[in-house]
Amino acid sequence: MRKHSGFSLLEVVAAAALIGVIVTFMAPSIKGAYGKVADSKLRNDLTSIGQAVQLYQVEKGEYPANLNKLFEEKYINTDEFKDAKGNALTYDSATGTVSGSKYDGGTVTFNGYKLVDGTSSGGTTGGTGSGE
Repeated sequence: MRKHSGFSLLEVVAAAALIGVIVTFMAPSIKGAYGKVADSKLRNDLTSIGQAVQLYQVEKGEYPANLNKLFEEKYINTDEFKDAKGNALTYDSATGTVSGSKYDGGTVTFNGYKLVDGTSSGGTTGGTGSGE
């Protein structure tokens, strides 16, 4: 007699269904985790950029005209200014306030030397944080 090796069609369909059920239950957890990571990155970025703005103000006696000025003068090492949703950060050159949108809504603002949740700076938005 000949022995058949491998899986039957019923076993393959059952395994695929089980994988589908597992993925269905895991998808919201993965999305929630991504939002938390994006918000955490936003907080770290705002803190770094905000501290660079404050250092610039202390050294130059005025706030930078736009966020690119910080990159041009080597206060920060990136010219990428995005919030958790991938939109440009908001910068107010009159007050040195930087803010961005959280992944699932709301805003985070770096105003002075602290992060504030749920408020916006009222500044301007530019594709490169130009504030123009």
